[in-house]
Formats: sequence, structure tokens, C-alpha cells
Amino acid sequence: MIKLIQLKQILRNRRFFLFTILIPCFWYLFIINLTHTNQQVSPTLKYIWFLVACLMGLTGNSIVTFSKRISNGRRFYLLKANLSHYSIWHFMTDQLITQLILNSMIMLIIVVIGLILGTLSLNTTLLITLALLNIFGIYYSVIGFVLGLTMESAALDASGAPLMIVGALFIVPFNTFINNSFEHFITAVQKLFPGYYLYSIGTQLLGHNSINTDLTKFFISFCVTVLPFVGILWFKLIKKAR
Repeated sequence: MIKLIQLKQILRNRRFFLFTILIPCFWYLFIINLTHTNQQVSPTLKYIWFLVACLMGLTGNSIVTFSKRISNGRRFYLLKANLSHYSIWHFMTDQLITQLILNSMIMLIIVVIGLILGTLSLNTTLLITLALLNIFGIYYSVIGFVLGLTMESAALDASGAPLMIVGALFIVPFNTFINNSFEHFITAVQKLFPGYYLYSIGTQLLGHNSINTDLTKFFISFCVTVLPFVGILWFKLIKKAR
């Protein structure tokens, strides 16, 4: 019941609607409209557009709006954690469940657009992609949770767009449309993070190739890069509270 009330409050939030639904859907429709007369657009490129749109929505929800929401209720939940058995870990788990629902809803909207416009097909590749995107959404949500607990609301308000841009730098596949020293540098950095491997996993699935190597790299990078944020949560909040 509490989660349902919280979901209703989030869906009424203009910030949520702008960063997680309007911007990704507008971008997706814009790209599709630009190339709808081009018969040479490959399924791989259409798949990449879909991934970018979903990742934009996940970034907006998990880092921009989620961090602000956590920051707004930070004092209450920190006090509750100190006075009861409702720990920070419990709080994070509850919030991640809500995030999972919201991320699924965002992706469903984009999937429906893709299916209606004929740029997506309902198949195993899409289902596996959605599952991996949800896992990536949890990854970004953990980061957003830590940002919300460690930053003031005013700072998050001011950094909403910059956070979106920084988040996008780690997920936009620059190597698909440029080839220069900047792209090589960005790609090398992107390989350290799980978002990079979503594209290669998808292209391997479309080509009916093995995804084991990329899937392993995805989970390794997920675990390695999320640990610093869990460490911040532990040392700055939980250990300090003890």
C-alpha cells in the first residue's frame, strides 16, 4: 500500500515526467522520424536507438529524479534508521523495488512506441535486453540512492541536467557514429562500466552469436564499479551512525 501511494506521488512529479518519459520518447520519435524513409537502416542501428532511449529514461529516473527524492526524505529515514530496526539497507531495498517498477514502466512505454512504429520486434532478444536494462537500472539507482543521501536537495536541483549529461557519457555509443581520438578515449572509459556492454550484447544477440564474454564483462564491471558507492554508503552513513 505504501509503495502504491509512493508510485502515485512519483507519477505526478513533473521532474519525473520530463527526465524519464518526455525526453527519451521525444528523442526516440525524433530519430525514427529522421530516418523513416531510409530503407538502408539496419536492425542493429534501430536496436541501438531503442537502447539509447531506454538508457536515457533509466538515467533520468535513477540518477536525476530518484536522487532528489531520496535527498528530500533523507533526514526522516536517517532518523528512523537510528531509532528503529529499519536500517539504511532496508530503506535502499524498498526504494530499489519501487525503482524496478518505474524503470519497467518507462521501458514499456518506449517498447510500445517501437512496436507501433515497426522499429522493434517482440522476440527473445528484446526480452533479454529488457532484463539486462532492469539490472542496469538497479545499478544506476544505487548510485542515485547514494547521491541522494550524501548531497543536499538544492545541489541536486542545480546538477540535474549535468548529472544527466555525465550519465549519458557512459552510455552513448560514440563508436557507432564517429571515429577519432575523442571516441577512442571515451570508449576506453566506457568499457569500465556495464552500460557499454549492453550494446555489444544486443548486437551479438541480433547476429545469433554467443554473449557469454560480454555478459561476463557486464556483471564484472557492474560489481566492481558499484562497490565504491556502497563503500561511501557504509563509511559515511552506516559506520558513522554506529
